[in-house]
Amino acid sequence: DVLRRFALLEMSVEELRNSMTGVFEFDLQRGQRAARTHFKMPEHGIAITRAHISNALDQKRDGKIAERDLVNWATILLLNDAYVLDPGDEDLIAEWLNDISLHLDAS
Repeated sequence: DVLRRFALLEMSVEELRNSMTGVFEFDLQRGQRAARTHFKMPEHGIAITRAHISNALDQKRDGKIAERDLVNWATILLLNDAYVLDPGDEDLIAEWLNDISLHLDAS
């Protein structure tokens, strides 16, 4: 449930970190981005779709999240194997997430 809520940006990176302490650890510093999971991956994974990206971009445009939040969100989706990209749009979603994660990151 926590990972699904994060994919919808219903919780912050810090809320995710606190909820997953000892289960999912990550470092989001540019150039050193890494994650470790200590849980069994969901059998089917949590599918990330165009709707997730649209929701994230809408929240950024509406000022509900900062650019750093958007970058961290995309990075975590890429680093956590519990997330899978919608097979019908896998290339497009991967491209968008990579662009957000790498190219918006001005840190």
